[in-house]
Amino acid sequence: MHAIRTILADRALSLIALAFLTHGAFAASLVPYRSLLGVDWFGFTDGQFAVIYAAGSALSLLCAIGVGVLTDRTGRRRNAARLAALAGASGGALVFLADARWAFVAVHVLFLPVGMTLFAQLFTLARLAASTHPAAERAAIQSAIRAVFAVPFVAILPVWSVVLSAGAPLIWIYGACAVAEGLTLAIFVFAWPRDGLTRWRDPGSGLRLGAALRELGAPPVMLRTACLAGVLAGIQLYLILTGLILTDIDGRDAGDVAIFAGAVAGLEIPFMLMMGPPLRRLGPVRLIASAAVVYAGFLAVFPLVGPFPVVWVLPLVAAMAAAVILTVPMHYLQELMADRPGAGGSLIALCNLVAQLMGAAIFWAGTALGGYAMAAWLGAAAVAAGGLALAGLDRRGAA
Repeated sequence: MHAIRTILADRALSLIALAFLTHGAFAASLVPYRSLLGVDWFGFTDGQFAVIYAAGSALSLLCAIGVGVLTDRTGRRRNAARLAALAGASGGALVFLADARWAFVAVHVLFLPVGMTLFAQLFTLARLAASTHPAAERAAIQSAIRAVFAVPFVAILPVWSVVLSAGAPLIWIYGACAVAEGLTLAIFVFAWPRDGLTRWRDPGSGLRLGAALRELGAPPVMLRTACLAGVLAGIQLYLILTGLILTDIDGRDAGDVAIFAGAVAGLEIPFMLMMGPPLRRLGPVRLIASAAVVYAGFLAVFPLVGPFPVVWVLPLVAAMAAAVILTVPMHYLQELMADRPGAGGSLIALCNLVAQLMGAAIFWAGTALGGYAMAAWLGAAAVAAGGLALAGLDRRGAA
């Protein structure tokens, strides 16, 4: 694993991998239980939680774009990472200590939108740190670092399952989030090099907000981002459908859902670590398109084989394609804005948000038209179309 050896030998890349691990622990603890905390623990209605979630998502996108543009302009990336980690740590601590509805709203609408910008910022820093290595190795390095973010989802979620089943209060999740993001903050306070003293040049573009937004909104950039959002929407739809499809079958329960999802997440990691050779052979666009077609096949088949034992083969297929979809598009989006690494991070945030909205819309349309199977088939069509459209744009060099 050349990429792993490179990361371990490079202090900056090692620190980013460690930050992905601690930030991943934060996300793995909070994201799966966010709705349960809002509705069951704090007593918000489904509609109220939806409004809180939507407001936080909208502000998160604005924060990500603002941070990307500002850090590109000034080159002051360490302070931005500190601020994001501080927002996540203090937000988790506030809800844990106050245990009040007002704290939940304040944190999810104000604190966490700032804290969640750290994901894109870490990709930006990884890209900058990887720029000191040969160009042919950079995508594989970033794929390996992205794999680190997946580790807590495999390792921590089973621990929470045991702890919560043993009777621990659900509010403890926020305490754990505060600790995890506090460790991330410590990395950027005590270990990360000061801006201007890094091994890579990052003087700042000096580009004003309007000019930066025009670059982000350029048709070639938006077209490719939309294609990738269609591909990533398949992941969002899978997260919605898996529990519903598996528990809709007699003899299956939440334990089967956990095993299936855990198998997919666990298998993604080795595939992410093996991304170098296929990237070199196929290039990022053809690899994304190929993975999109495979993932579309997985979504199309999933509801058909759900009742049968052969369904347990599908995690291997899903993980193989998802490993590409969750890593290579991040590198591709950053390369679209090669001279603006912060703007590339903003594109990642935009693409993820659009993918979430598309996944929700496909689920709504599919279930309205014909149930979970129809939703999966519509999702398969969207994923395949996104991947093939991206390949077409790349081949034609379309603007």
